[in-house]
Amino acid sequence: MAANGTPGFWKETGQLVGAVGRAMSVTLRNLFRKPVTVHYPDVQRQYPDRFRGILALAYEKDTGEEACIGCRLCEYVCPPQVIKVEMLKSEKRNYAKTFTLELYACEFCELCVQVCPTDAIIMLKSFDLATSDRRELLLDKDRLHALGLQFEPSWATGNRLRDMQAPPKSARSEARGEGKGTKEPSE
Repeated sequence: MAANGTPGFWKETGQLVGAVGRAMSVTLRNLFRKPVTVHYPDVQRQYPDRFRGILALAYEKDTGEEACIGCRLCEYVCPPQVIKVEMLKSEKRNYAKTFTLELYACEFCELCVQVCPTDAIIMLKSFDLATSDRRELLLDKDRLHALGLQFEPSWATGNRLRDMQAPPKSARSEARGEGKGTKEPSE
């Protein structure tokens, strides 16, 4: 602060008036704009293509059987340990005897989707499970399958996510010299 106290006062007052003026200009610019509120239950919002919401279990597209083989990889990789799976061994293939997901404690980290070898765990383009009772967010296998049929699945499945992490195939072939029409000399 200056010796008599006035120059610091006027500088701070000028900064304050400038800040209030900028804030009021933003308010005035938006005062007459059309509101962007979506009246949610009546109007459904379009979700982006890459939106990933709640988790669900999927069925095999070819056979119609449940896709989960009970391998428990999702249970092992889950950071908050909210997935519990029991395997049922069968003659043809294994199934999940029980599959429980505590959605109220899920971090939606997507690790379970990434490690699933059969793409049985999927993420949906929805978040519509609002409830006032936490027990309704303890999802069993039947409820997870029903959610998978009820809502549109997201683009993200384990195989697609793993393919995104690998370099593109054209880059691999160019590194070997196949993309440019040259062949490597044989040994």
